[in-house]
Amino acid sequence: MSGQVIRTFWEAMTTVVHMAIEKADSTLTLVKEEPTSGDPSPPSVALCLDIPDPNIIVRSFDKVNFRVHKTLLAMSSPFFKDLLSLPQPPDDELVEGLPVIQLSEDADLLNSLISLLYPIPPVIPGSYEKVFALLAACQKYDMESVQSNIRAGIKLGMFPAPVEAEAFRACAIAGSMGLAPELENAARLTLGRPMTFESLGDQLRWFKGRALCDLVRYRKGGNKV
Repeated sequence: MSGQVIRTFWEAMTTVVHMAIEKADSTLTLVKEEPTSGDPSPPSVALCLDIPDPNIIVRSFDKVNFRVHKTLLAMSSPFFKDLLSLPQPPDDELVEGLPVIQLSEDADLLNSLISLLYPIPPVIPGSYEKVFALLAACQKYDMESVQSNIRAGIKLGMFPAPVEAEAFRACAIAGSMGLAPELENAARLTLGRPMTFESLGDQLRWFKGRALCDLVRYRKGGNKV
C-alpha cells in the first residue's frame, strides 16, 4: 500500500467519530434486584449460586452492585489485591456495612466477568465485540488467568469470534483496546480481502491509534502486529 493511501486513511480517520461498543445484553446467570420504591440506593446483582457472607460490593458505572468476596478478587487480580490491602478511608461509602469499589465497566460486562470467578456457569457475551471488551477488562485488572481461560474458550468455540466479513472491524476494535493477540488473529482474516476504501467502507471509522498501521504492516509480511 502506497504512502499516499496510508496518509489518506489517517486523514479519513480524524474526521470520523469512533463508535462505542454497543452495550451488552445481560444474561440471567446474575439476577438483578430492583430497588424498592423510594430507595435511592443502587440495585444489587446476586449470584444465582448461594454464596455465603459476601464482604465487599463491586459497583458498575451504571450503578449496579455486585456482592462478592475480597479474597476471590485478590486471588484473581494483583490490581485488586493491592487495592484491598490499602486501609479504607473512614468516610468511604458503605452499603449495609459493606465497602464499595466503583468500577468504570457497565453491569453487563461485570456480570460476565464475575461469573468467571465463581464455580457457576459463565455468562457468555453475545458478540465478539463484547468478548473483546471482557478481555480488555481482564487486561486492565491484571486477571491473566481469566484472560487465558477466555482465549482458550474462543479457540474451542465457547465464546463468539469474528468471521471473515468482520475482519477489518475486528482489527480496529482489538487495536483500540490494546488486544494484540486478537488484533493479529483478525489481521490474518483480512489477508484474502483487498484493503481499499470500497472493501473497508464504514468500517474505517472503527480504527483508532496505530491499529491501521499495524494492520498494514502485518499484511505486508510483518508477521506480527
